[in-house]
Amino acid sequence: MINTFPIWIIAIDYILAILMIILCLKFISNLFLMEKSNMAFFRYITKLFEAVLIVTKKIIPGFIVQPIIPLYLAWLVFMIRLYVLPLCLGYSYLGKFAFIFERDIATQIKSVILAIALNLNYGI
Repeated sequence: MINTFPIWIIAIDYILAILMIILCLKFISNLFLMEKSNMAFFRYITKLFEAVLIVTKKIIPGFIVQPIIPLYLAWLVFMIRLYVLPLCLGYSYLGKFAFIFERDIATQIKSVILAIALNLNYGI
């Protein structure tokens, strides 16, 4: 199925998926960690988020509360992935081109679980 799409669409989808994951991780980390946390993972996510925030500062409405901005940006990226990318290929791909990144991750997880089950001799 992945061979039916151009590589540039798949690359853009992967980049947007990783950006969406970073934004969701920033929102979730804001729920459980203080803003001045010294954890290395949190500092790395915060640096990546600050770069995204600088680029997208003009499209963020002023009424959105500061801790919810990563979730808002993740929602915008989700809408771009869901509606704009399939339209680049035409209206016939609108339902077929949904979440190639997630499908690939699920396929890899399924193959790893199957390999573990076969190695443990469960007969799957």
